[in-house]
Amino acid sequence: MAMLASSVVFGQRKLVDKRDQAAGWYLPVHGQVLVEGKQAGGTELVLYKDNQEVSRTATDKKGRFQIQLDIDNQFTLHILKEGFEAKMIYIDATLPPELVTYPDYELYANMVPLNAKNMDPFYSDFPSAIIRWNEEMDGFYHSDHYLTHIQTKLAGYASATF
Repeated sequence: MAMLASSVVFGQRKLVDKRDQAAGWYLPVHGQVLVEGKQAGGTELVLYKDNQEVSRTATDKKGRFQIQLDIDNQFTLHILKEGFEAKMIYIDATLPPELVTYPDYELYANMVPLNAKNMDPFYSDFPSAIIRWNEEMDGFYHSDHYLTHIQTKLAGYASATF
């Protein structure tokens, strides 16, 4: 069951030498919603910050989207498509204080049909993925440990994508 896969490094941002020299820093997120590996337009995206809705938008007809997240904040992205289980993705956009260059984040979300067999409904209220800065990988990445665990609970088996 593929839910979401990530790869990083669209581009490095270097606006100033120190982050306190500028306001309005953000993490660009480029994404695409898929159904069985194919482009899935007509998908609604709802972004929350501190449990408050901050934006609502839709993907283009190929399922692509772009959002900008204020750094040093935490967000929840809900991905909604009629006939499919909702996806919830937690993104911690916190960066190390000394960091002034960082890569964009690329996100792929594969939607799962409603009432998929072997799905444990208790875990459907948990995020499909947790994304945060990973110092060893020098970029934003999802937690493989969490992803494997939640997918095991949701579908009865582990998968390398979310």
